[in-house]
Amino acid sequence: MITSTLSQLFWYKVISPNFAKAIDFALTTNLASLETGRHDIDGDNVFAIVNEYTTKPAEECDPESHRDYADIQIMITGVEQFGYTPLEANAPTTPYDEERDVAFYTIPGDEISYIRLTPGRFIIFFPTDIHQPEVFHIQPELVKKLVLKVAVNSGSPVVPPSKTS
Repeated sequence: MITSTLSQLFWYKVISPNFAKAIDFALTTNLASLETGRHDIDGDNVFAIVNEYTTKPAEECDPESHRDYADIQIMITGVEQFGYTPLEANAPTTPYDEERDVAFYTIPGDEISYIRLTPGRFIIFFPTDIHQPEVFHIQPELVKKLVLKVAVNSGSPVVPPSKTS
């Protein structure tokens, strides 16, 4: 998981060509003018989804992870909190849905760290990160957010290397 301001997003173009395409889109597009829905950048390799919704209490938001895509989430308007915890010690409570590239989890509240995102800030979640979107900060509010979906895998789950003694 990585978080910073949009002025620092360019640094992460070196991760992969797909990340470079996604970041170029984010940095050269008037994000406020984007309509909700999907925006193709490079087919299923890189695409954007613009969402508008009202944030809600953490208890109503399911932690999730992805296998095939990293998320670059950018706040356009509003404030949202994101829960985060590493994937490695947690098992999904619902089976991985290959078509939607998502698995859901039940994580005790004391095992999740929260990060607040405001307009002009971004957060990147990799397949090794469980994240909990849509959580309100102080009270529920309408947010507009860009989610850049960046292909990182060929369909297999990310497995961290095992530690050797």
